[in-house]
This record gives sequence, structure tokens and C-alpha cells, in this order.
Amino acid sequence: MPTSTNEDPDDQNIQRREYSDSRLKVLRAYEKRWEEEGQLPFSAVVMEGMGPFSRGKIWSYLWDLGAEVSELEDATGPDVLVLGRERVDMDATCRLLRQREGERLRICSQEMLLGWSMTGVDPNKRPQTVDTFIEGHPALESVRSYLDGRWPGTDPIPSSGEGEAGEFGPKESPLVRLGYTVGQDGLGRPSRRDLLHEAYELELDSLPGNYAEEYIEEWGPAESGVRLKRIANHLAANCRNFRGRENDYSLAISHWEEDLRWLEEEFYNPLTYGFTWPEMQ
Repeated sequence: MPTSTNEDPDDQNIQRREYSDSRLKVLRAYEKRWEEEGQLPFSAVVMEGMGPFSRGKIWSYLWDLGAEVSELEDATGPDVLVLGRERVDMDATCRLLRQREGERLRICSQEMLLGWSMTGVDPNKRPQTVDTFIEGHPALESVRSYLDGRWPGTDPIPSSGEGEAGEFGPKESPLVRLGYTVGQDGLGRPSRRDLLHEAYELELDSLPGNYAEEYIEEWGPAESGVRLKRIANHLAANCRNFRGRENDYSLAISHWEEDLRWLEEEFYNPLTYGFTWPEMQ
């Protein structure tokens, strides 16, 4: 293993007899790949959330390979943040991102981490690959939204800017710039839908705000499936992010849910647009 140890290999094999054959195969695949690199590509990992794999098993593999692994609340200078699909504390996650602004922190799903370890290639080094992992992953989509669409990859964590009151998403998103708001002090249903319709129909260069090119391109051409998917994912991520939080966001969530259903009925055709409508839960 690529760790500094004086243990006899036979002693290590004895310790691993309790592992199942499948676990040993995976562990040895980790070791083989990273031995070729000469060292682990990271030394400290923080894990948050659950799924789709057993967090305990991934944790034990990383420990066996010499990495220091901790819970999010105990993290001190991690190299890698691994997010599960469920039960992710986004408040704590965003606090860590704020603390690490301007510093490098690889952000991975469990799937990305396993892909990295088994192939030796960090998905964060390949934008098209990482986009595939982000799409449909609730926590990664929330992080990308929080960072104003600027996925850090292998670069330092960018500044998130000022968020709306309690919101992970950027205050300067095109929807907010157009005036779309929900909740107690938000717009009524007709006004919200007029703005969503406008956001769907506006040409890309007419969307309000000054954004990085890679971010605004994610909104796609006017009246396209890309544009509709971007708006729908934004609203669906808000529903997921705010559900179950300490403050009562039930009214805001109900507005996002209503508007998502309206968007689907008004514009969505799976055969035409070729994407799956996002989940609100």
C-alpha cells in the first residue's frame, strides 16, 4: 500500500481476513492504481451524507489506504469533500465552502470518488465528465447552484457571492434578476408565471446579469430544452434544499412546486426535449 508502515505484509493479510472477497478485490484495485501513481492523490477526506454506496465501507477503504477520514463537523483542512445523495447537511456544506474560498478542495460524489480511484483519473479534471456526475445528483447540483454555476474542478473554491435570505442559490441568478420571488413576501401566481415564461423565451444575451460565459451558457438558447431544464432544475433544487430546514419554508416550497408543475404542463414534452423532469423531493 502507498503508506508509510513497517507492518509485515502477512500481518496485513491476517487483519483483512474479516473482509469479504468483494471488498478485498476493490481494496486491491485501489492499491494497485495508487501504487502506480506512487502515492495517494489526497491525504484528508471529509464525508457528508449517505448513498448510493455504504459510507462505512468507503470510509474503511480510505483508512486502509492511509487517508485521514472525518465527519464534516470535525473537518480540519480536507483535500477532498465527498457528498452522498441523501441526508446531506447543505448548511454545514456551504459553511465549509465559504471557509475554503480561494483554496483548493476537490468536491466529489461517492461515484466520482470510486471512479477516480479505479481509473486513476480525477473526474474534476474533465469538465464534460464531471457534468455527467453532477446532473441528477441533489447535493452536487446544490453546490453548483450555491457557487453560481462555477464548479471549481481542480481550481480554488470561488466566492459564492451574496445569497438570498437563507437561499443556497446565487442572488444574481437570471430568475432573481428578472424579479422572480416566492414565499410570504414573494410575487403572486400570475406574476411568477409571467416571469418564468419570460425567462424561457428571452434570448441568451438578453438575460439580465453579468455572468461568467460557462455559467450563462448552461441556460441554453431561448425556448430550448436546455433552457427549460435549467429553470426546472433550479426550482427543483430549491424545493429539495429547503425541505426539512429549521425555519418554515413551507409556503416558498409550495410556490416552487406549483410553478414546476405549471412549467411541466405548459412547455415540457419528453420526446421533444429528451430529459427527465426533475424530482422535487
